[in-house]
Amino acid sequence: MGIRIEQRIPPRRPAWNIWQGLLLILLVTLIEYLLGWLETPDDLDSLRGMLHFIGVGLGDALVYIGVIWIFLRLIRRPFSDLGFVKPLKRFVVLGFVVGIFLFVCIGLLGNILTHVFGTPVPQSFTVAVNGVNYKWEFGLLALLGGVVAPLKEEMFFRGIIYPPFRQALGRGKGMLLTGLFFATLHYDIVRFLPLFIGGVVLAWLYERSASIWPAVVAHGTWNILMAAALWIQRY
Repeated sequence: MGIRIEQRIPPRRPAWNIWQGLLLILLVTLIEYLLGWLETPDDLDSLRGMLHFIGVGLGDALVYIGVIWIFLRLIRRPFSDLGFVKPLKRFVVLGFVVGIFLFVCIGLLGNILTHVFGTPVPQSFTVAVNGVNYKWEFGLLALLGGVVAPLKEEMFFRGIIYPPFRQALGRGKGMLLTGLFFATLHYDIVRFLPLFIGGVVLAWLYERSASIWPAVVAHGTWNILMAAALWIQRY
């Protein structure tokens, strides 16, 4: 069984290095800057602003996928190198469990940090959910936060960034640095520690399951539960 898992884990010997991964994120950031997507809409509490936010989110995911696809084609590697392989069923279940764990534990930690440092500026997704007036709007935001965003972020952070860190520094340090990178690129000081912990846990799940899909499931479950909690708190 150990040999089988060893063969199935994509990040053992990545065909790219961390500098190439950083170059990809810089390229994506440049493209989004030129498209004007880095600015948060001022009218997120309106239907127009919410639809614009969803459109940018979908476009952002397409840019990430497109840039990474071109990169993999250039180095002649398949998407399976990022972990897009069929996981064992128990790891899919574990993904749901980890997602619930992250929602509960990270949420409690976030509340503690809020009491200590004060309420931070709400994230764009939070503002968008709070501005929702219809269930179908919430459904679109849940799809964006629970499917599109986790797929994009796991593909990049766990699929691209973690493997070279792991190869150079080992599993433990690789997970810690990936979590650090994950938290840093969310540009949120107050939520930095919860995001760091979440990033480490997701990297552990990716390593443990030999597939990126359980991490996507965990990330999506985490995000959907947070969105549902925001929705419920409105009433």
